[in-house]
Amino acid sequence: MKTQAICAIATPPGSSALGIIRISGKNLKNLTKQIFSKNLEDRKAILVSIIDHKNLLDNCVSIFYESPKSYTGEDMIEIICHGNQVIMNSILSLLNKKGIRIARPGEFTERAFFNDKVDLIQAEAISDLISASDSRAVKAAHNSLSGKFADEIKIICEKILSTRAEVESVINFPEDDDVPVLSIASIKNSLSKILIDIEALIKKSKKGRALNNRPTYAVVGKPNSGKSSLINFLLREDASIVTSKTGTTRDSICYQLNLNNSIVNIIDTAGIHDTNDEIEKEGIARSASSIAKSDRVLYLVDDNQGLTQEDKKLIEKYDIKNYFLVFNKIDITKKESKITTTEPQEIYVSVKTGEGMHLVEDIIKAAFKSDNTAENIYLARSRHIECLQNGQKHLLDCENAANEKSLDILAEELRLSHMAISSILGQNPTEDLLTEIFTSFCIGK
Repeated sequence: MKTQAICAIATPPGSSALGIIRISGKNLKNLTKQIFSKNLEDRKAILVSIIDHKNLLDNCVSIFYESPKSYTGEDMIEIICHGNQVIMNSILSLLNKKGIRIARPGEFTERAFFNDKVDLIQAEAISDLISASDSRAVKAAHNSLSGKFADEIKIICEKILSTRAEVESVINFPEDDDVPVLSIASIKNSLSKILIDIEALIKKSKKGRALNNRPTYAVVGKPNSGKSSLINFLLREDASIVTSKTGTTRDSICYQLNLNNSIVNIIDTAGIHDTNDEIEKEGIARSASSIAKSDRVLYLVDDNQGLTQEDKKLIEKYDIKNYFLVFNKIDITKKESKITTTEPQEIYVSVKTGEGMHLVEDIIKAAFKSDNTAENIYLARSRHIECLQNGQKHLLDCENAANEKSLDILAEELRLSHMAISSILGQNPTEDLLTEIFTSFCIGK
């Protein structure tokens, strides 16, 4: 692994009171002593001036973490400066001059992995914790980061190795020409218990994967039904263009909506209808794509017209499922705001006056109803589930081999099962896998 020192801004872009720059590498004290006005001490916050050829860049608080007691396992320095991009970029330029290059996305955590500070599950959990969309996802990410998920994986791997050792002992030290009946019975009993453990962990992991996916809502309907106005109301800002002219929205635009500290993706789409306009056709094609990848759809209807045959045809044409019918403009039709229990559910609102809009917010919040399931759930990824299912498949093949008393095949299937499940922890990872995981991180982490 390359050992050149790296640096990066660890705080989001933009102006703020404080900004943080991280540095990791070997022998950082010598690399940085020329730019700090004072010597740094291990784990002490020291007020220093950062100087470039007698030019003051900023007065900062700097903390030095001596190897190996740091996040990456290398020497690390955190520079807490003023959160001005000009200042932070000037400091980065100075560090570059000293031979400290800009870090790749996720490179700090990648170094922590290679230096045995975290396993691969924990590395992924760090990224998931940063992007968690609600409190349940945060709890589940903490469970993974604390090592609870890894501990369950390790227990299953130990049981597989123990069973494999039992098989190997029967192969190497047979009591006679026939496979001992008691040994086979013991092995089959062990396999049965391991399969129960794996099935339980797969179920947990699938719940964790669901938490890891931010819900996406597409706001869909005919032109001028109030889609962009509804988006703006929910976001509390004029994010989407609103005019009385139909067909204003020509593209699908995704926004992040924060409701009670729970984040969902909400997509404003072009109005769907029959048209010969090439630009509108492209916008409608993108609306169809948004519908396909969304978890739920809010289908807006102009309550002046009601749900028309054209609406019904569009819902069928674009295969819109799992949707709510939102009847807008009840301020004109003089209806009361309400939500029905029919299927699909109907919500009557006025985006203009805000009447009934709390009902729309309530159905979105319902996806995040707080429960205790996250207490024992891990924020899993599809990769984890695939590895567990692969290991499970090999164990099922073990049962068949045990029934046929094919001990050599049994031992090999146990080996393959252990390889599949232990790969979750990052044992013998491929370069492609590591690249995929760490490049998904933000720069500075």
